[in-house]
Amino acid sequence: MRRLGKSKELMSAAIPTLAVILVLLWTVYSLMHLSPFAASWDEVDFVLALDRFDLLAMQPHFPGYPYFVFGAMVVQRVVEDPVLAYGVWNVLLTASAALPIWLLTRRILSPFWSLLVVMMVFTSPYLWLQALRPMSEAAGIALLWWYLLFWWRAMERLTWSASWQALFLFSLLMGVRLSFAPFGLSLVWLLVVLGMKWRRQGLRLWPRIAWFVAIAGGLQLLWVAGLALSEGGFVGFIELAAAFTQGHFSQWGGGVTSASQVSLAERVLRFAGDNVLWTGMFARSTALLAAAAALLLAAVLRAGAGDAPRRDSASPRARWALRAAAWLGRPTLPLALAMLAGAYGAYALLAQNIDKPRHITPLIGLMWLLLLALFRAATPPKAAARNPAPQPSPVPPTTQSLPSVMAPLGSPVSPVSPVSPVSPVSPDSPSSPSSPVSPSTPVSPSAPNTSPVRARRAIQTAGALLACCVISLQAAQGGRLAAQQASERPAVYQLADAFTNSSAARNIVLYTWEETRVLEYLRTPIVHRRIESYNYFIADIKANPKATILLTDHVLKGFEAQVGSLQGKVRQVAYYQSQSMFDPVYNQITVYEWLR
Repeated sequence: MRRLGKSKELMSAAIPTLAVILVLLWTVYSLMHLSPFAASWDEVDFVLALDRFDLLAMQPHFPGYPYFVFGAMVVQRVVEDPVLAYGVWNVLLTASAALPIWLLTRRILSPFWSLLVVMMVFTSPYLWLQALRPMSEAAGIALLWWYLLFWWRAMERLTWSASWQALFLFSLLMGVRLSFAPFGLSLVWLLVVLGMKWRRQGLRLWPRIAWFVAIAGGLQLLWVAGLALSEGGFVGFIELAAAFTQGHFSQWGGGVTSASQVSLAERVLRFAGDNVLWTGMFARSTALLAAAAALLLAAVLRAGAGDAPRRDSASPRARWALRAAAWLGRPTLPLALAMLAGAYGAYALLAQNIDKPRHITPLIGLMWLLLLALFRAATPPKAAARNPAPQPSPVPPTTQSLPSVMAPLGSPVSPVSPVSPVSPVSPDSPSSPSSPVSPSTPVSPSAPNTSPVRARRAIQTAGALLACCVISLQAAQGGRLAAQQASERPAVYQLADAFTNSSAARNIVLYTWEETRVLEYLRTPIVHRRIESYNYFIADIKANPKATILLTDHVLKGFEAQVGSLQGKVRQVAYYQSQSMFDPVYNQITVYEWLR
C-alpha cells in the first residue's frame, strides 16, 4: 500500500511537468504554422494599425483594441512581418493561458483531470485556428482565462487586494476584446458578495461600493483615455463610438436587429447547432462529434451516479429560498462559469454576427471544462467505510439564520441562534428512534455498499478514456487544419492573383463589397470600388462606357435585393474557393461580367 501511495504521489507530481511539455509542443507546432494571410476586412485593419494607428482610418476599427495592437508592436521588433507578429503574439498569450486553466480546474478536479481539461482546450481545432490568425479573439480568450482565475480568487478571499487584481485583469481584457464585456457581470456578482460581507461586519456600504466602482472605472479609463487623446479628444471619440455602435447594431454588424430576414428560431438553430456545436466544438468532424457524444453520455451517467442529496423538513419554498441565497453568496465554480457562459452566449446570439462563428470562441473552452467537471473522483470502498456519511444537523434548515447561509466563500459563518432542546422521547414509545430491536430481528454489523462506488469508478475510467480519444481526434483535426490554413491561399487572394497576372487589368473596373479592403492592402493593379447602391452603380458605369465592368457575387446579391433578379444582365467569368472554416463569408467568390 505504501508503494501504491508513493506511485500515486509521483504520478501527481509528474502530471504538471507533462502539461508543460505538451503545451510547449503545441506552441512550437503553432509557431511553425502561422497564417501568413490577412484575408478579411478586420484582419487588414489590424495589420495596417502596426504601420499607423488611426481609428478614423479604420486602423484598426473601433474600439481600437490598444493592448492587443501594442503587444503586436512589441513582437514586431523581432518578427518584421505584421501578420506573423500578430500570430506570434496570439500563440504566446494562448500558451500562457494554460496556467489559469490548470489552477481553476485544480479547484474541482484531480491533477489528471485538470491535464485533460487543459489539453481539451488547447487542441480544440477552431480555437487553435483562431490563435494562428491576426485577430484578437485568441488573445482575448487567453486574458479571459486569467481574468476568471483572479475573479474567482477574489470571490474566495473577499479582500480589497484580490478585488483590485480582478478589476485590473478585466481592464486588460476590455482593452483586447471589448465584445467580451458580458463577462463583466461577474464583477457585479463580486460586488454583491462583498456587500453581504460588509453588511455582516456592520460596515458602511455606499462608500465602499462607490470606491469599488471608481476603481473599476478608473482602470478602464486608462485605455479609453489614451484612445480619446489619440483621436483629438473625448468629443470626437464619443462621436466615433456612437457611429460605430449604430452601424454595428443596425446595418452591418449582423445582430438580431440587422438581420430581419432571419427569424429568431432560425437564428437560434444556426447559432447553437452550427456555430457552437458543429463548427466550434466538433470542427465539422463526424468522428469528433461521435466521440464527444459518448463523452457527454459518460459525464451524464457519472453525474447521475453521485450521492443523492439529503432531504430536509423545510417547506419547498423556504428550501429554495435558502438554496438561492446560499448559492449567491457561496457559488460553486462550475455553476458560476456556466452562468457567465450563458450570459455571453445570449449576447453573442442577439448582438453578434451569426455568419461568423468566431464570436462563439469564448464558449468552447468553458463548455469543455464544464463537461469534464461532471467527473469526480469516486470514493474508495475503504475510505467510505472509514468516513461514513455525516449525520444531519440537529438544527432544522428552517431555523438557520439567513446571514449564516449567505456567508460568502472564505468568510467565517456567524453562529446559529440556539435552538430549544427537544423533549426526550420515552424509550417505550413506538415512534422513538431508539426503540429496542426485537429479539427475533438479527443484528449484523453495517457494511458499506461498494456497488455504487464501483459503478462510479467504472464510468469515470470510461470517461477518461473517451476524453483522451477526443483530445487525440482534436489534435489530429486541428493540426491538419492549421497546416492547411498556413498554406492554402484564401479566395480573395486568388482573386487578387488573377488580376495581378492579367494583361487586360488596365481596362477593367471591379465592383466589390468588403473584398476591396484586401485588394487595396495587396495593391492589386486594377481599379476596384466598393459599391452598395444599384442606382449609383448604373450612374458610375455610364460615366466609363469603354471599361469592362466586373462585379462579385456579394455585390450582385445586394443589387438583386434592391431591384430584383439581374441574371439576364450578367455572365459568370471566374470562381474562387477556399476552406469555409477559415473564412465563412468570403470563402467563395464568383466574378460576373456586366452585359451592357
